[in-house]
Amino acid sequence: MKSTKRSDRPDSNRLKLGSSLEALEQRTVLSTIKPFTPWIPTDLPVYTAVTHKPLAFSIDGLVDQARQNPQAQFLNSRGKVVSGKDRQRNEWTITVHGPGSVLVTDSTPNDGMLDDDIDTIQLIGTDPNRTYVTAQTTASAYTPTNGTVLFNKLVSTTGVKSIILNGFTLTQTVAPPAGQANNSDTGIFLTGGVGLLQFHNILGTFDTATSDVTTGAERIPDGPINIVIGDPSTRLKVAPTIRLDSIFNTVIDSTGAAVATDPQVNPTVNFLVNGELHGLEIVSSTQHPYVDPAQQLNGVQTIRGPIGGPTLRYTNSTLSPIASAGTQYQFPIVGTTGRTAVRATGIGQLKSKAGVTNVTASRGAVPFQNGFSGLSHLRKASFGANADALGLDVNGRIGSLKFKKGLGSPVGNSASATQLGIPEGQTGYPAAGLQGGLVTANRIGRVNVQPANTELQTSSNPDFVQLNRQGYITYFPHPGNALTSAAIVSAGSIGKTRVVGTTVNSEIKGGFHYPSFAAGLEGTRSPSKVGPVKVNGDLVNGVVSSTYRPGANNIYGNPPRIAGPGRIVGNSNSTLYATAGTTPLNNGGAGYYARQKNGGYLPPRSIHRKVSSAQF
Repeated sequence: MKSTKRSDRPDSNRLKLGSSLEALEQRTVLSTIKPFTPWIPTDLPVYTAVTHKPLAFSIDGLVDQARQNPQAQFLNSRGKVVSGKDRQRNEWTITVHGPGSVLVTDSTPNDGMLDDDIDTIQLIGTDPNRTYVTAQTTASAYTPTNGTVLFNKLVSTTGVKSIILNGFTLTQTVAPPAGQANNSDTGIFLTGGVGLLQFHNILGTFDTATSDVTTGAERIPDGPINIVIGDPSTRLKVAPTIRLDSIFNTVIDSTGAAVATDPQVNPTVNFLVNGELHGLEIVSSTQHPYVDPAQQLNGVQTIRGPIGGPTLRYTNSTLSPIASAGTQYQFPIVGTTGRTAVRATGIGQLKSKAGVTNVTASRGAVPFQNGFSGLSHLRKASFGANADALGLDVNGRIGSLKFKKGLGSPVGNSASATQLGIPEGQTGYPAAGLQGGLVTANRIGRVNVQPANTELQTSSNPDFVQLNRQGYITYFPHPGNALTSAAIVSAGSIGKTRVVGTTVNSEIKGGFHYPSFAAGLEGTRSPSKVGPVKVNGDLVNGVVSSTYRPGANNIYGNPPRIAGPGRIVGNSNSTLYATAGTTPLNNGGAGYYARQKNGGYLPPRSIHRKVSSAQF
């Protein structure tokens, strides 16, 4: 039956139905003057100076200049906008906003093209207040890559407001001059200063061998990679901020007959700021990860099939010396993680979003050497994952300390059955009998330490191990280690302190002058206060003290118990366990020790001999 329902639309609108569908699509592709002219890419990834937003950019103007001037920037490697590719055809573009220009050379400078890894990025004629440098990379359209570009050196002598090199990784891309060590010409050298320096990663593999593994000829051990900002003879007017992702720092001995076990104490990655460092923000600082062989095979495939044999850059985007998980035991964390050293007169903020291993911050080349080797201040330090073998040498005030995953690695440190089966190369510094962390200052404002791991417990009665479902164990999670073989000491007072987790072979100590202790003198010597303290966890050879000297054999609790003018305020739920373990200060015992303790439960009960400040 024909429908008699009328549409609710007026007649004028119904009459227009189908008009847009009946219109033919315009065909203009073949109507151009030269329809078969090859497509020419005209757009480059140029970004704004301050907001770092994409900016539409065409090379038409550069092409017009090149037609008139043989020295135009489009025809050489110097200008306001310089672009190129590497061997995998990852594209990069460097743009200078404001005064100055950039000169780029690659690792094959004699071919007249920028078609290889970058050797040097040199900034010329820049202004420290008005010059902004931005750079961006684009992943190759020919082969699967991570889109990063390698560069060997960044140089500027006149100062830059901001340098942002997204996707640029610092590593050695060219051989050093004859007779010099590897990495001797690799690094960042901004002697004129910089407001903001930001780039991707640092890749460093450092061979300490003194002879060639193949020929046996004498060789020079590899040198460190240096990031230098400022000139020692000229005071920096602007404190720089440095941001990057990861630092991969691995030390090897290509001629070594045995697996390395001794810690690396010489710095292999140096951040040297000749003045105040406003902030250093990184993701992590560790040894290299191992290379997945499956990813090696995938790396050489292209849209046209495999092209040649796999090269180092194809198969390993991190340039890792660890070929696979099967060989990782030859690269233990303690023996092969290089030291990353941060040096400045003072630091505003030190931050990592993930873990750091074997990292130090100080003023002198050798931290904790004397009273002059420390930073003048450290306003804030925050670590998003476990910090192992961390050293913060401050001869002044620390504003706040935050360890979101503990200080000192608990991996392999315990002899319990739950620690059995851990590969020896994956254990941390405390498991090797070394310090998990050392922080010294004249005064500390705030300390917050969270657990590095979680311990899972089950019911002691086997009938209640499976409470909810048969075949599934019911675990009771509790915080693991917060401090492992670590010491946080202050010559004066320590403010609000919160520790969640077990304190193992560690101390939080006020009124202790570490440089005097390092010189062989008595370190406990000045009045102090620690707190308010809140500890949610046990003390296993763990001590919180305020101007308190341990007794015989350096054991807290042994007579003579000497308490100076110190005070602890706070509360805990700690159970004390005193075994044969010692802290980084060579002390033993467990508990809270001060002349005066106020607040809640702070064991053990105070029994000591009071002495005056003059006697201390």
